[in-house]
Amino acid sequence: MKDGHRILRKYFCELIKACFDGRKPSNIPEGITENDLMKYACIGQIQYPILSSLLKTEISDQFKSKLVPIVKESTITTFLQVMTSKKISNELEKNGIRHQMLKGAVIKDYYPSPEMRQMSDIDLIVYEDSLDKTIEIVENMGFTNHGLIKHHVVFTNDADLCIEVHWCLIDDNVDLGQYLYFKDNFRAKLKDGTGYTYEFGIEDFYVYMIAHMAKHFFETGCGIRNLLDIYVYLKKFGEKMDSDYLKRELTNCGIFVFEKHMRKMAFIWLEDQECPGFYENLFSYMLDCGIYGKGENGIWSQLAKETNAENKNLKMHYYFPSYLFMREKYKWVDKRKYLLPLAWMIRFISALNSKEAIRHKEKFEHSSNDDMSEILEIYHTLGLNYRR
Repeated sequence: MKDGHRILRKYFCELIKACFDGRKPSNIPEGITENDLMKYACIGQIQYPILSSLLKTEISDQFKSKLVPIVKESTITTFLQVMTSKKISNELEKNGIRHQMLKGAVIKDYYPSPEMRQMSDIDLIVYEDSLDKTIEIVENMGFTNHGLIKHHVVFTNDADLCIEVHWCLIDDNVDLGQYLYFKDNFRAKLKDGTGYTYEFGIEDFYVYMIAHMAKHFFETGCGIRNLLDIYVYLKKFGEKMDSDYLKRELTNCGIFVFEKHMRKMAFIWLEDQECPGFYENLFSYMLDCGIYGKGENGIWSQLAKETNAENKNLKMHYYFPSYLFMREKYKWVDKRKYLLPLAWMIRFISALNSKEAIRHKEKFEHSSNDDMSEILEIYHTLGLNYRR
């Protein structure tokens, strides 16, 4: 792990805890720069807790002039998101549409103050055949419909707010087991005093939060704000949750091991505990992932599924994936192993015109053996063996 990342981990902890406690943090330590702090706070979408704390330290007027508008914009955006979330939910309730607010729109309320938890968009899910009516309601609120993207409809407005209306909780293109887990088991319950507004119990919200994080981590990596969410949620609800139920449901989702390590990473970071080498590497990887990961990181989860900790022949696995991998990509290979060479050829030809495949190839060819070993150790240890 880079020394700068280690210093950032410890100082980010100091800045976040100072923000939560409403106190003045220590000044910027040697080994990191003002630009480092602003860069990683912004790409990780933790601008408010980091930058608002920095404003209380002894920084230059020039740096302060850069931070103030970012903190102000973050605060205003949070206010608009909170008000919009409430308005959407009220409109759906009034129109008899069964719905549920998701992710950041919920967990904001568990932070010391909502602006401390930033979010890119307002996520909600509608149940049954209510999508067309929901689209009409959101459009009538002044939002522009950008159409279907994967398993949600995306809307934006002139204030740069984004709304994602989902009709399923987990995409079936990531892991069939998790898709069926959330599809076949309706776990939400009505909020008190409502007839159509649903919410998860504290255990089920946590399971979904971890499943959503794991999905992003598996696909392209994910950022350290997810660790902050885990820490905040467990500090609030950890002692109230049914640990046996939680273990069973996390196991059923295939994310029990993943959650165990991410929980440990969150507390190592935010309680400034001793950090073993594996977790130093994990934090460093997540720090560089931004918030939603990087497209080229998609290579690591697939290589991890194809290899084990002792396997060194990465090139063979990358260029000639296994039958299990290829039958996920090409359904017609299933039960026809003799077609594997044809599938490899089609994959190779298709990759020549795929920007994503080109990025994967560049990432693979420009990564050192040590870097690849470190990242694959992370994926092997976290145990996300997803299958479509």
